[in-house]
Amino acid sequence: MKAEDNPLIRGILDEARAKADEIEKASEKEAEAIISEAHERAEREASLEKRSYSVRLEQIQAREESARRSIDRLAELKGLDSAYKEVMEEVDRRLQKKITEPSFSSVLVSWIAEAAIGLDRKEAKVSFSEKTPVTQDMLRRSEELVKKETGADVHLDLDTERLSGAGVVLSSMDGKVSYNNQLDVRMRRYSRDIRRIVQEENARQNSR
Repeated sequence: MKAEDNPLIRGILDEARAKADEIEKASEKEAEAIISEAHERAEREASLEKRSYSVRLEQIQAREESARRSIDRLAELKGLDSAYKEVMEEVDRRLQKKITEPSFSSVLVSWIAEAAIGLDRKEAKVSFSEKTPVTQDMLRRSEELVKKETGADVHLDLDTERLSGAGVVLSSMDGKVSYNNQLDVRMRRYSRDIRRIVQEENARQNSR
């Protein structure tokens, strides 16, 4: 008689098979759960990695854009500096030519009057350059111009001191206070306005 024909053994075998089937099904479910969890974890990690990559890419793009703007701005500034230098050189060239003309004396008269108003003294002495000589007649005209513009009476005298650069310097009689109206100083004084004009013109050209 076979062992399977024995009711007791058959019962044990059936129970064992049922238990094996149960274990197999449980194992399959556990495996499915593990695989499903692994898939979900992989998807989460992939999503996190994708977001992290996206953030890093945005940061890189932002840095690249910032660098590009910096390069463009640097190029623009260099262009403006070059244009400003060219303008200043042209202004200086024209003024150097103009100071040799007889009509420049009227310009000097206005510079002397301007310096006298800025100095704000009743008396002042005027230093000048051999390149831009000043006469007593020019001093009187400057005094008249100050009177006309401000109503103040001022007396101006020629100083024995000579300047190296074109233009004039007015000083108080004790020499403690002065107003420099030499050509190079005036150019520096108006350099900001000239630079602003260059910038505005450059912006206007670029907007076309």
